[in-house]
Amino acid sequence: MKRLGLVIAAAAGLAAGAPAALHGQDVRLAGEPRSDAQAALAAFLETGGFTVWARDTVLARGDTVRGPVLLLEGTARIAGRIEGDLYVVDGDLFLRSGASITGNVLVLAGGFYDSDLAEVGGTLTYRPNEPLRVRPTQGGFEIISEVEPEPAFEFDGTYGFHLPSYDRVNGLSLPVGALARLSDAPGRPEVAAGITWIPAREDVDYRLHNSWRLGERIRLGLFATSAVVSNEEWIRPTWYNSLAHFVAGDDVRSHYDSRALGLELEWTSPEPPVWEDAPRWRVVAAVGREEAEDFRFRQVTILFGEEPPGPFPSLPDYDPHLQVGEGSLWFGRLGFEWVSQGRDRHTAIGLGVEAGSEDELSHLGIGLGPIAKYDFLLVEGRVSARRVMPSGHFVEGFAIGRLDVSGRLPMQRYSMIGGVGTLPTMPLRGLRDARLVYAEAAYGIPLVGDAALGGLDVFARGSVGGVGSEDDGFDLYGSIQGGVALRMWDFRLEFGAAAGSTAEPDDPGLIGFIDVRTRKSHRPTRMPSSR
Repeated sequence: MKRLGLVIAAAAGLAAGAPAALHGQDVRLAGEPRSDAQAALAAFLETGGFTVWARDTVLARGDTVRGPVLLLEGTARIAGRIEGDLYVVDGDLFLRSGASITGNVLVLAGGFYDSDLAEVGGTLTYRPNEPLRVRPTQGGFEIISEVEPEPAFEFDGTYGFHLPSYDRVNGLSLPVGALARLSDAPGRPEVAAGITWIPAREDVDYRLHNSWRLGERIRLGLFATSAVVSNEEWIRPTWYNSLAHFVAGDDVRSHYDSRALGLELEWTSPEPPVWEDAPRWRVVAAVGREEAEDFRFRQVTILFGEEPPGPFPSLPDYDPHLQVGEGSLWFGRLGFEWVSQGRDRHTAIGLGVEAGSEDELSHLGIGLGPIAKYDFLLVEGRVSARRVMPSGHFVEGFAIGRLDVSGRLPMQRYSMIGGVGTLPTMPLRGLRDARLVYAEAAYGIPLVGDAALGGLDVFARGSVGGVGSEDDGFDLYGSIQGGVALRMWDFRLEFGAAAGSTAEPDDPGLIGFIDVRTRKSHRPTRMPSSR
């Protein structure tokens, strides 16, 4: 009925075969703006002088509309030129190749589908979750805000089920979870809970997080977790790491068992944008206590081949990458992440600091000397960037560094690289120590398709990295890779070859590889995912 009312209101324009044109005062925003984007819309409506499109519209290549345009609850496909701003409310905007918007573009409560070959002279603001709707009134239209209350209960993932994971210490893991909230109570308390069933270990991990809002942007919470933890989640996503290990025993991560209890405070930027130049940021501080335990190497089912055996024949289940300093740590953490997302660029920075102090000396001493206590200060930094050039070529880079500033770092904080995803010519998980440096840069050229959506690319990439410690020294290794990639949004299936550093003198340092890549995480390892 709502769409029918809009069509009736625009009948004169339809009969003429052109968009219905109304004066600015014929469209108004009901109530006070609830966000900065709504405030920008209110200022646009107050200024007036715009053309209203109240139906599906196509602006063909070579066509020009002079002055600002407001699209209400329709679909616009733009291949021509708009000399002014373009505001969209409760509608969908498609920018085709050759489209030109000289002013600002703002899309609220709708969809935005871009082209790298379209031009936007001003700023782009995309807020698909703004709760705005359009309804016809006598002589015009009214834009209303429909804020739906948050549900009291909701499942995680799909009906409570997350994607299962698969690794060399657990085999199959099956996670489920849900969230309950009291939106009308002071502080809007929430309880998020989940369990992970691990059949091979006949065990269940859990997570519990209770939080209260101290303000719209500040959240305070208590957490308790028992989970398998890794410091290498930045290398590739969990779903692909699981698939790669199930098929070919290609698990890029170290794993250890962590049981933690603590208090967490989160402070976020106002209304994080979805796609615009304005950055979003998040600060998380936490204090608590963690108990760690290592895993023994487990022979799990692998379709092609099997997990390489341990280095000592008498201990076939021994894996040096899984040993940690077992014991209890008191910790304090501070993490910061910053992201700026634009049409043709993406920049992200993550910084983390963790201080820890061991309160139970349960690990073994080295030699005949006294047992050293794990008191440490660990600093981590990450940066990732991507830029799409007007030609459609793209440049992207990523870097991560971890440094034990003082004290003695427990092994559950050690870092590891080697294998596809970092240095393909080095052995999988071949480098592990207290300190880490890794960086990579890539250049890509689209052969078929669109740089923003998907297609076939050729790429070249260089990577350099190493691990070490104050006692063991630090060596850097390098690799050059190239090939073709099938791409869809941020996912890339790469077919390539790599040449570079090796671990053995007689190794030629040349391999072929297949890998799935996504944008590497800029978030520090110990920083939780945003809610």
